[in-house]
Amino acid sequence: MKCLVPILLAAAIVCGCASGSGWQRRAFAFTSPGDPPSASAQTNIVALTNMVALTRVSISPLFQSRSFTYRTAENSYEQDPYAGFLIPPERALAESIRASMRSSGVFGRVVEPGTGLTPTSIVEVSVNELYGDFRKSSKPVATMEIHFICYEVTDGAPGRIVLDKICASETPLAAKTPAALMAAWDADLRRIMVEINSEYAKASSNNR
Repeated sequence: MKCLVPILLAAAIVCGCASGSGWQRRAFAFTSPGDPPSASAQTNIVALTNMVALTRVSISPLFQSRSFTYRTAENSYEQDPYAGFLIPPERALAESIRASMRSSGVFGRVVEPGTGLTPTSIVEVSVNELYGDFRKSSKPVATMEIHFICYEVTDGAPGRIVLDKICASETPLAAKTPAALMAAWDADLRRIMVEINSEYAKASSNNR
């Protein structure tokens, strides 16, 4: 029983949920953007004939757990036993990233996993950072860093790299709670995807 005390105390301090319903296990998910634009709204002509597959979303082993991770010191991290992702975070991010790619219209046709269609471009994503940064207890922020690689595919073989970019974002938390952290991660991801969508559109336009 004694070994549980530090864990419970840490959760109470970090999450600010020392009593009541705060002790209940809560699960969270990323939100998805709205419906994709109509074909007439797409201005990138190359995108109309492009077929893109998001084939891989990997997360640093430091942050692969479904439990939320909090950074409390330079080399110190804690995992929340009471708050985490509804599904594995790589799957949660893949769903939201794929929806954002489709909604932007710049990637063309974004195919679903397991499709029989042959993509003309591949997107691979590596998540380097995904945690709540509580090193400054009065100014907690959500931290996210994602590496995107987009490349063409010819006859099933990798071809020219269209985009290779690392994007990072930090969003202040409205409150020191898991729900606020999830909302801030949502903001991080939206900001990163706006940048990626824009950079991909420029790269595609420059290579027409």
